[in-house]
Amino acid sequence: MAFIIAAVLGVIALAWFLRRLFPALFAAVFVLFAPVWLVGGALLDLLRRPLAFLRPVGLALARLVGFVLVLPLLPFIFAWSFFAELVRPKPSAAPDKPTPMQAATKRTADVIDLAAWRRHNDGNAE
Repeated sequence: MAFIIAAVLGVIALAWFLRRLFPALFAAVFVLFAPVWLVGGALLDLLRRPLAFLRPVGLALARLVGFVLVLPLLPFIFAWSFFAELVRPKPSAAPDKPTPMQAATKRTADVIDLAAWRRHNDGNAE
């Protein structure tokens, strides 16, 4: 149990120090962990009957972890995401360089103006 708590705290600390790199590391861990998960699941399927006596213990352990570890951490997860948004550096857009949304809006307005000009002139250039 102490190992699980230490692992969770370690992941949180790692996420804090490597916040920009953490999504890539998180995905890499999942990619590397997927074959282990699949092979472990296959082995558990093969050993289902010999290990049937462990099922009530596993369910009790899962409930215990849910109530002791996950439920108390939920407020901290929401607070973490809120404070992470507060300290996230804001992108500084220079006044001479428009944001992508402003550039797309300008292009759309130019196309609409051109279409209106063509309709007004019936396709004839002045």
